[in-house]
Amino acid sequence: MAKPRIKAETASQLIRKRILHGDHVLTGIPSERTLAHEFGISRETLRRGLKPLEDEGLLVRQPNGRLVVASTQHSAGRRGVLGLVKHSNPSHDHQLWSEAVHGALDGLNCTLRTVTFEHYGDSSIAAGISGFDGLFFLPPAAEIPGWLSSKMRDAECRVVVLDQDATAAKLPSVVMFPPQSERKLLDHLVEFGHHRIDCLNTQAIDRVIQARIDTWSAYIEEKGLAGQLYSLTEFRPITSAYQLVTNRLKEEKTFASALICTTGPAAVGAMRAFYDAGFKLGRDVSVCAVNDEGLGPYLIPSLTCLQTPPRARYLATAVRWMLGGKWEGPLLIQPEDVPMFVGASTGPAHPLGAPVVFATATAKQA
Repeated sequence: MAKPRIKAETASQLIRKRILHGDHVLTGIPSERTLAHEFGISRETLRRGLKPLEDEGLLVRQPNGRLVVASTQHSAGRRGVLGLVKHSNPSHDHQLWSEAVHGALDGLNCTLRTVTFEHYGDSSIAAGISGFDGLFFLPPAAEIPGWLSSKMRDAECRVVVLDQDATAAKLPSVVMFPPQSERKLLDHLVEFGHHRIDCLNTQAIDRVIQARIDTWSAYIEEKGLAGQLYSLTEFRPITSAYQLVTNRLKEEKTFASALICTTGPAAVGAMRAFYDAGFKLGRDVSVCAVNDEGLGPYLIPSLTCLQTPPRARYLATAVRWMLGGKWEGPLLIQPEDVPMFVGASTGPAHPLGAPVVFATATAKQA
């Protein structure tokens, strides 16, 4: 009898580990037949291994005989299982959010599972809402549709939206770049004597991007400055920026002496295009960006940008709430101040205020 007992204990340990790590939160516990086949044991031996888990409350047997993982409401001893649900084609900034979530949960009695989705109607989102105790939702650029916001708001799972202000739908949200923080960059350019500041966007328009564009537009109107919006979203953000700037320069059309970009990738693409056309960044043209995605100081030349504060710190309220506490403070969590890094990509405006044109750069190269 020793061998069946050992097999039952081994099965029990493996299933316990899976439960504690949230392996079956979305898919549920497989049937006894499936588990017995997987472990190469009889169903009788498997049931011996399952009984301690049922006695502890980790597993609950339903009236039809199926086993389900107990929720935290039914099992105070189980680790809370939180989810990070993000788009399957994440940006580098999404990776920074992922690192921040892991950092915010470090040392806490909970498990984090990452789930990806292709579109808002993806079943994995619904499974996460119904299966996790709490959920960090990292959406793509498109606004969260009303039907999904309603589902998140009414669910027992506690959902917090990252990188998008969804408080209009009464969803707790955490963002890192309040629109007004962009004024730091614009003030910096004005102090350098730039009287025309263009705006470049290559990201799909959502509330965040639109707010950055609106802040730029309101600022130049308030200060009596000139400026034009350039937008291209057909390709990857870096590629779109490179092509837009390159094509415009080849057509000998002008840019302002300063360019503020709505994202770091747009700035990187624009900087490369100016470089390839023979311009010196910070002397012939100034480029800066909202959110360098952690790359600004390491580029050549370094990129003047707004840098994200330590994100994990701003997730503390969300984590406490997801693990059973009360939400404290406003639904929107954001920094009061965002640090600005001044790199070599910005400098004084040309003394004559000359616009940036391709012919000027080619003449310098000759």
